[in-house]
Amino acid sequence: MTLMQPRRTRSAMAFLAAFFLFALVLSSCAMTRQPRQAPVQSGFLGDYSQLQEGKGDQAALVYIDPAADFSKYDAVIIDSVSFWTQESGGSKAVSAEEQQALTDYTYEALNRELGKVLKIATTPGPGVMRLRVALTEVKGARVASKTVTTVVPQLRVITTIGGMAADTAVTVGNACMEMDVTDSVTNQRLAAAVDERWGTKTLRGISFNKWKDAERAIDYWAERMRTRIEELRGGAETVS
Repeated sequence: MTLMQPRRTRSAMAFLAAFFLFALVLSSCAMTRQPRQAPVQSGFLGDYSQLQEGKGDQAALVYIDPAADFSKYDAVIIDSVSFWTQESGGSKAVSAEEQQALTDYTYEALNRELGKVLKIATTPGPGVMRLRVALTEVKGARVASKTVTTVVPQLRVITTIGGMAADTAVTVGNACMEMDVTDSVTNQRLAAAVDERWGTKTLRGISFNKWKDAERAIDYWAERMRTRIEELRGGAETVS
C-alpha cells in the first residue's frame, strides 16, 4: 500500500522547488560583475585627476563635465579602438590576432549601440563628440577541456545557486576599459571612465569560448554608454 503524502508536505516541497529554481534563475541573470578593487590605470587617458569613484551602476572611476550641455550633441566620431597591454597581467598572453578580434568586436558594439541615439560621424564639427576607447587588461577564461554532462543532479543545482566558485575546471575572464569623450572641435573633455568587468561562474555563464566573458563585458559597456548618453542628452532628439 502506498502512503499518501500530507497535502501540507507536498505544498512545502513544491514551494522549495520553486524557490530554488527562482534563485538559480536570478543567479544567472548577471553575466558580468564589477570587482571591488579599482582597475589599474594604463596611461591611455593621460590625465586621471578628474575621475572619481563611481556610484551605483556607474563605472569604477568616472568623470562628467558638470558644465557640459550634452543636448547640443547629435553625432559622435568613434576612433579606432586600441589595446593597451601591461607588463604584468593577463593581456600579455593575448595574441595579436586575438587583440584585433577583441578591438574589432568593441568597435562594432559601440557603433551598434551609439548609432541608436547618435549619428556616426567621420569628421569633426559642431555638435559632434569624439569617443576614444581602449581595452587595457583582458584575460580569457580557461574553459573545460573535457566533455561535461548535460544532467545536473538536484543537489548540485542547489549548491550552484550562489555561483560555481568550487568548480576548478571553469574560470572566468575579465576585461578593463578606458574611455574618453571630448568635443571634436575644442578637444574639451566631456566625460571619461575606467571600468573593469569579470565573468560570473553561473550555469548560464559557462561557455566554451574563452573570450565570451570579455565580449559580455564589452556588450555591457556599449549598452551602458548608449543609455548614459540618452540620460545626459535629456529630451534631445535621437536618431530615428
